[in-house]
Amino acid sequence: MKATSFSGAGVHVFILCSGFGLYLSYLNRPLGYKDFLRKRFGRIYWPMAIVCMVTAAWMLYQGKEILMPLFGNLFLFKMFVPELESSMGGQMWFISTIIQFYIAWPLIVRLININGGGCWIALFISLSWATIVGIMGLSEERVWNSFFLQYLWEFCLGMKLAEIYRKRPTALSIPKWRCLLPVCLIAMALTGVMGWAGFPWRLYNDIPSLIGYTTLALMVYKAGVGFINHFFSYTNRFSYEWYLVHILVFQVVMSLTKNKMSPSSEIVLCLLLSYVIAIGYARFFVKKRI
Repeated sequence: MKATSFSGAGVHVFILCSGFGLYLSYLNRPLGYKDFLRKRFGRIYWPMAIVCMVTAAWMLYQGKEILMPLFGNLFLFKMFVPELESSMGGQMWFISTIIQFYIAWPLIVRLININGGGCWIALFISLSWATIVGIMGLSEERVWNSFFLQYLWEFCLGMKLAEIYRKRPTALSIPKWRCLLPVCLIAMALTGVMGWAGFPWRLYNDIPSLIGYTTLALMVYKAGVGFINHFFSYTNRFSYEWYLVHILVFQVVMSLTKNKMSPSSEIVLCLLLSYVIAIGYARFFVKKRI
């Protein structure tokens, strides 16, 4: 459970990378808002919709209610209903958040282009949102604590990095070990302490969480172990599909193997099976060349 909790911090890196990739693409080839939404929704929505329909079939087999959870996910109103936000898998909350970013895209582009202050304004907005949600006593409600304003600063930071990279790619070289290691340890320690301390400190531990997870990933890459770097590079090609299917695969496998396997064997089977299914799903639906 501790490992799972820490791995969840990877979503901060994903949001930063989303801002980076989307804005770099926009700077190289600007798209109108309608074309932008069509392209992004096509990439994100349909793979999610199919997984939701398969999940609904599994829920129906278990005798669970599927109508509102399925409609809430397919028609996207689940992002406003706490009971539905994670109704088809705990991972599905992220779809709501990233779609909110897409809808707000023109405003975010204007924000980042404010001379010298876009990222700082985004940080202020995110901290203010976290504070308001905490004061309202809604910090444990997913539709509130995962609203896109919570992560706006990370998305905008990615956009700013894309702007820097486009002007001078060498400006984003990986820091030296003597910087990475202490920053990683301090940031991860702060993340844990702030989470353990609870309200109000937990409201703001996204900042050390992003720094800690990012520096850890950079250290893994910087270590230069060929097969590890190749594994992550290869997995990146279908990481979204893996993210979508893994919870469903875990649920099915754990239900079918209950009390028949050791927990460690069960986890290994779940990981391997979900990984293989994700590869097949990406090839079948998204037509990626893997």
